Amino acid sequence: MAILFSLVARGSVVLAECSATATNASAIARQILDKIPGNNDSHVSYSQDRYIFHVKRTDGLTVLCMADDTAGRRIPFAFLEDIHQRFVKTYGRAVLSAQAYGMNDEFSRVLSQQMEYYSDDPNADRINRIKGEMSQVEMS
Repeated sequence: MAILFSLVARGSVVLAECSATATNASAIARQILDKIPGNNDSHVSYSQDRYIFHVKRTDGLTVLCMADDTAGRRIPFAFLEDIHQRFVKTYGRAVLSAQAYGMNDEFSRVLSQQMEYYSDDPNADRINRIKGEMSQVEMS
């Protein structure tokens, strides 16, 4: 499985998380959340041993995943974009005042399903490649 851990947070408050394997990813993810500067939107990756932590922050909401280093960047960032859209669509403004792990019971299942999809389904990458090709055609 390429994507092994994921979480959604507001600032350093974790709202939901899921791990596919026993690792210290949760502890490392919290350190990353604490170190991300300011509230600016960002797309960054951090290396830790043979794992890469990919982070997407948009409008104060941070989605993070840990993938093995063979996953590249395209699939993990497609996963993060998908999770961000699903989370905002599901919870809307409730995200602004939610308690730590307030969405975990419900949303950890979504994280698990999407981690499996983006890790194992060959269509996950094909769909994103086609989307990229379509947007390039539209810009031409």
